[in-house]
Amino acid sequence: MNSEAVSQPQAPVIDSRSHEASWTAALPDDFGALLRDGIDLHVHGQPDVSRRFANRGADIDVARLAHAYGLRGWVLKSHLWPTMDRAGLIRDSLTDIDFEVYGSITLNPPAGGVSVTVVELAASHDAKVIFLPTWGSAADVARGGYIPDRLTLSAPSFPRYASAHAISLTDGNGSLTGAVREVLDACRALDLSVATGHAGLSESLAVAEYCAGIGARVLITHPLHYVEQPGQLTRFTDLGAFVEFCNAPLLHPDGHLTIRDVYAGLEAIGPRQAVLTTDIFSRWVPPEPECFRMFAEQLSYLGISADDIRQLLAANPRRFLGLPESVSVS
Repeated sequence: MNSEAVSQPQAPVIDSRSHEASWTAALPDDFGALLRDGIDLHVHGQPDVSRRFANRGADIDVARLAHAYGLRGWVLKSHLWPTMDRAGLIRDSLTDIDFEVYGSITLNPPAGGVSVTVVELAASHDAKVIFLPTWGSAADVARGGYIPDRLTLSAPSFPRYASAHAISLTDGNGSLTGAVREVLDACRALDLSVATGHAGLSESLAVAEYCAGIGARVLITHPLHYVEQPGQLTRFTDLGAFVEFCNAPLLHPDGHLTIRDVYAGLEAIGPRQAVLTTDIFSRWVPPEPECFRMFAEQLSYLGISADDIRQLLAANPRRFLGLPESVSVS
């Protein structure tokens, strides 16, 4: 048989913009009302931990969908590599819409660890947020978790590497190390925002106290993983730190948190110093903006007002990033 005569199936050609219109047409009327002008401070791009784990479509397509939901921007995060230049490429591809993508760096070992020089170089590439170590923190190495498991699938030597390079943010007396203080001082001087990564509870408190003393903006990332009672979160907000509530743990098959835990946390600290984010990068979840919509709609159902949700999604993220607080309502 002539092999050239055998027709081969071709992958369908999909126009991402028409595909976006089909998706949004299937949603409830005014589906983006609660997300309008929102900024998601914790967006994992495609890929993050490995190209083997495809979690969604291309960043540009998902960003366009996020804009269709009313979102105004993202902070793009990676557990492995700086995202500043990647964020710039996405921005350059979205000049026809009003959508901002901010770059960040996570101070894990492959990126240089907790180093003031790394922070200064990241700032020169327009970083907006500095994440303290995630899987690279000694606290995270001690407790293990989902990210180390994923990374080990790609790099069998990873557990040995992580243990050998684990980073403690505090010394034996519970005080921040000199390297951490240098990093935080640089973030303040360079007008960068700080997020605590996967630091332990006592480490996060030490970071929050230091940032309060120097006037640096700081976000305590997903602290519901580490506190026993939501009222414990007030120790951070009393210092002026922002507290993050993520959607991802509520959607994970092995997660122990529910939307009512988030509601209890918000009831304990109020909306003034809290933010909502997605933090999703798993194949079993909808695209980022739909996860955000579900998150906001569920909190609305439980009794969080639309004005408070707007503060959690739009006003507070802008304050954390050091942006003007006023946003358009159009």
